[in-house]
Amino acid sequence: MLAMAFAILLLFAHSANAQQTDEKVLYVVSVNDMHGNIDNFPQFAALLDTLRKQYPDLLLISAGDNRTGHPVNDRYPKPSYPITKLMNEVHFDLSALGNHEFDIGVEGLRDVIGWSDFDYVCANVYFDDSINVKPYKIIDYKGLKIGFVGGIQVGENGIPDFHPNCAKGVSFKPIEEVLSEYMFLRKECDMLFLISHCGLEADIEIAKKFPQFDAIFGGHSHKKIERTKLIGNTMITQSGKKLNYLTVSVFYFTNGKIDYKAQQVFSVKDFAKKDERIQKMVDEFGNLDIFRKVVGHNDADIDSKEPLGCFMADVIRDATKSDLAFQNPGGVRLGKLPAGEITAKDIYTLDPFDNIIMKYKVSGQEIMDMLEMACYKTEDFPMLCSGCSCILHRNEYEEIESIELLLDNGKPLDLNAKYNIAINSYIASVYGFNKHKGKEFPHSCDLIFNYLEKRQHINYAGVTRIR
Repeated sequence: MLAMAFAILLLFAHSANAQQTDEKVLYVVSVNDMHGNIDNFPQFAALLDTLRKQYPDLLLISAGDNRTGHPVNDRYPKPSYPITKLMNEVHFDLSALGNHEFDIGVEGLRDVIGWSDFDYVCANVYFDDSINVKPYKIIDYKGLKIGFVGGIQVGENGIPDFHPNCAKGVSFKPIEEVLSEYMFLRKECDMLFLISHCGLEADIEIAKKFPQFDAIFGGHSHKKIERTKLIGNTMITQSGKKLNYLTVSVFYFTNGKIDYKAQQVFSVKDFAKKDERIQKMVDEFGNLDIFRKVVGHNDADIDSKEPLGCFMADVIRDATKSDLAFQNPGGVRLGKLPAGEITAKDIYTLDPFDNIIMKYKVSGQEIMDMLEMACYKTEDFPMLCSGCSCILHRNEYEEIESIELLLDNGKPLDLNAKYNIAINSYIASVYGFNKHKGKEFPHSCDLIFNYLEKRQHINYAGVTRIR
């Protein structure tokens, strides 16, 4: 099925170039936002083997966020070693830096780079000390010079989307401010690509502003672009998340220029074959007692993020004896939890960041300011909560225009009153609560384990606090 589908694409390319001479073809396999999902690597390796039998010289690249989201990778004695070792085994050529590459700080990133047999590229990152990250790399390919520039998303606070405590020893500039410095590569290279962890919207704007790029291999926004997407003459790719898919891109270089380019997404998770050697490695990485420990029981299937986020908020509210608690949706990394035993692996998957929990006494107005600011960071709901519920008022375009917060007693939040709230340290840093004197509590996973140890059973099926 795979060979047939891409053979059709290849045949079309041949027919488009039937009269041309001096033709060279480049194949690029790209993935993004793997988030440590080593479980799909046996299929990924087998699929790559199939592709390489047809296109032995293909290049293999990642658009970043290789780590964070899989407990075996993130909780391994050497964090992020499993995914890095597996990337070496399937022979990656290049990777961008994603925001989650910094979840273990600069020194942790230095370890990962040291384990890697491939290079990392990022043009808008600046380290205080020397570290082996290049702004770009030129690869010689069949007599062609292929240039790859790297880029990473930078938020309004001047750093990518990671905990500010991880920003020690590193600084960033918006990618749009630095790309002009590397446009000299257009003259030096036969093909020029951007490996971007900036998100699809940003990639579209970059393609408009810098049409010198022949393609942008994108990530960060977890989109799946299934068919060829062109902005002007720049092709943009992205293949979902968690290694469920990969993208194959083809470029025909004829008589000194690219005269044909196309892309197609293929399913990794549904591929019928597995590489048994890679499967053995995955099994060995996961063979740790810490992950198999049963820590509680879920009485009914939970099938969405909201009830799981409410559970997390309830945990920190209970542990801190606060009036209200809030959990950012981006910190809820498990979409469902089936009825039955809850293992430590489930909790580490649900909460891979394991932030410190903070308790603050703040005004109702400050809480509303936080929620309103959070609306700009999500298309779904601003915060998951405990001790209250949110009513979201949307306009005809489904955009959030205003928020009401109702306490569990049915009364609206008093903007002038003071409330004890519990939040994780990421929320505290991003939303400015660190200006208050707060009380520090243990890491969130520890609080979840303690909560389950006391109660043993949970039932959050259908729980909703967002209306």
